Amino acid sequence: MFEHNVIAASFEDRSNAYQALSELKGAGLEGRVEVLSASIVTRDEQGRLDAPEGGDAVGGAATWGGSLIGLMIGVIGGPIGMLFGWTGGLLVGGAFDIRREDRSDSVLGEISRYIPLGGTAVVAEVNEYAVEVVDKLMAEQGGTVYRRSADVVLAELEAAEDAYRKAQKEADRVAREQRKAERRQNAAERKAALKEKLAIS
Repeated sequence: MFEHNVIAASFEDRSNAYQALSELKGAGLEGRVEVLSASIVTRDEQGRLDAPEGGDAVGGAATWGGSLIGLMIGVIGGPIGMLFGWTGGLLVGGAFDIRREDRSDSVLGEISRYIPLGGTAVVAEVNEYAVEVVDKLMAEQGGTVYRRSADVVLAELEAAEDAYRKAQKEADRVAREQRKAERRQNAAERKAALKEKLAIS
């Protein structure tokens, strides 16, 4: 019996993160844990996420891009992450004014915090027979592990995407209303100008 989990382990030293990823791969080869996908993930000082070349563990870039980890990092580091404040910035307004502190119970928010500005983390989707295996491997390299069920992560990814789509629709509606108001204002101004000209002549 195993637990299907997503883990994030934060490291102060990037070289330790690479060593931890190597150790995780080794444990996978030994059958102590099943590594479905894993990567080094870094965050620059502007909040942008990156998976450095050579950081993916299973099956190369194609597997990485289609994996749960690939989807998760894409969401955290992309427009959806910006909506929720997971990228280190916050681009929200109107009805969808979502504050970072209000998302403290968010799994994706917690995973994002494990990749601090200027920091490095190992993120992985694993089947764990005993959680102590990964905890020990990461701790030996100075890493602290955050772990959640892969099902919970997937559900939150779906919810975040849904919220993002709703925010887009609301933004589009507001933009349409503004354009209508501008057209009405322009029409009124043009009529006023025309009346003025006719009155003069």
